[in-house]
Amino acid sequence: ARILTLVAVFLLALLALATVEGAKPKRKQVGVTDEEVVKAKEFALAEIVKLSDSYRDMKITKVISAETARSAFADGTNFFLKMELECKSVCAAPLSPASTCRRGHYKGVNEIIVFEKDDGHYDGIAIDEFPQMDGEYHPCTPSYKGPEKCNPAEHRTPEQAALFLDDDEEDAAKDEL
Repeated sequence: ARILTLVAVFLLALLALATVEGAKPKRKQVGVTDEEVVKAKEFALAEIVKLSDSYRDMKITKVISAETARSAFADGTNFFLKMELECKSVCAAPLSPASTCRRGHYKGVNEIIVFEKDDGHYDGIAIDEFPQMDGEYHPCTPSYKGPEKCNPAEHRTPEQAALFLDDDEEDAAKDEL
């Protein structure tokens, strides 16, 4: 009788699990030019650009497909975007102090999920794989191992440059700011 009870509990647990699996939100295909998709695409690009100095010039060349689904927590909509991204990175100034900027080119297809809450604000993104530039790190990055020398002054904002001035230069720089 005890074994029969354990088997019954196990089968009920499997049934409950199958019910939960079946409750996943279903994705719905939407047009890539749909107004909400365009807004989600623009948000995704703005977020990707923030991820690395290498991505400053990232562009979306094509939205291949778009789907939406209710979030798993039923508090918003997820946009599932398959997009072709392209970037030519020169690591232009200013670079952040701990930059990992790579010069070079990237072109590829990425899948990005944009999380929109019911109140209309975007909550973030998820990306399947971070774009990898095909070139070298910039000489002013900690990861660079080549012979080219870094000129840090070229890669600072005026505010950052003011922190590195000698006392004689400081007064003149403050006048400029």
